[in-house]
Amino acid sequence: MTDLAEHVLAEVERQHARLARWLGTDCGSEVLDELRRSHLPQFEIITIDGHLLRVDQLFDGLAGAGNAAPGLRIDIDEIGIVAQTTDLVTVRFRETHSRAGDVSQRLVTAVLRKDAGAPHGLRWQYVHETAVRH
Repeated sequence: MTDLAEHVLAEVERQHARLARWLGTDCGSEVLDELRRSHLPQFEIITIDGHLLRVDQLFDGLAGAGNAAPGLRIDIDEIGIVAQTTDLVTVRFRETHSRAGDVSQRLVTAVLRKDAGAPHGLRWQYVHETAVRH
């Protein structure tokens, strides 16, 4: 695995561990603050429902969702770099959400911008989620 691939994997896992902690435990607001700092001001996400959310919309929604899914676990696998430039890395991975016996999956494409000041040298710029139907 290349250094870049290791950094991408570490960042994707770090971000989703924090998201699971925010949504699945009774933790402090510093967890949400850490999540937000990892996103660029121009961040956008297309959700599994097909909604486009800008960074403020996403985090306004998350602010009211602390511990909304007690016990949530998010696992990441099938991760790979799709493309890269000097400044950007496009990555694809599968998320598996598990809670109280319920399991759902989504395939995710994300664009990460290289930033030496960010954890693992990457900040989130764009995400597109697609639900996996079984």
